Amino acid sequence: MSDPTQAVPSPAAIAQFDPSILMDIHLPENISLWPPAYGWWILSAVILLLILLSYFISYLKRRHCAKKTISAKQLKMLAMKELALIEKDYEAGASAHATIKQLSVFLRRFSLSQCDRESVASLTDQQWLVFLDNMLSTARDKQDKPFSKQFAELLSHAPYQSADSPIFNKERTAEQIPALFNIIKTLITSYKKPAKETHHV
Repeated sequence: MSDPTQAVPSPAAIAQFDPSILMDIHLPENISLWPPAYGWWILSAVILLLILLSYFISYLKRRHCAKKTISAKQLKMLAMKELALIEKDYEAGASAHATIKQLSVFLRRFSLSQCDRESVASLTDQQWLVFLDNMLSTARDKQDKPFSKQFAELLSHAPYQSADSPIFNKERTAEQIPALFNIIKTLITSYKKPAKETHHV
């Protein structure tokens, strides 16, 4: 068995120790920023992919909206064509009841295309007719109010009556319906929307 006292250096040996024989202390090298770790490459690729995907979706939305946006002039042309088809059906023998229902829906759709949905969608009865008169007065600069006076019964009551209702008296509707067509044509061709130049259909 070895003597444990032999492992302890003597004072003479300690006095003769030369520190220059020790090796220098080497610190670890600084971590380099390049090349980045694989995780950073993956994260960068995901971010780039998300940016490209969001740009592509935005492009598709703009393209879709551009297809649905038409000028005021084009909108009026489409409205006049649709009105002409309703008038043609009436002249070909469509009933007054069916024609009035079509004109009522047509006026609502045309108004929605020209004005804010919030200000049109909730209007009923007399408020709706006054709204149409205001649009017409803007178009013609007159205050004769034909929708709320001359055509009030046809537009506010007739669409909800049966076809054999006295409202659809043949002699009466034969005079009123052509006049209503003419007023609507005036509204379409003359009305100018005050704010926006383009409209969604």
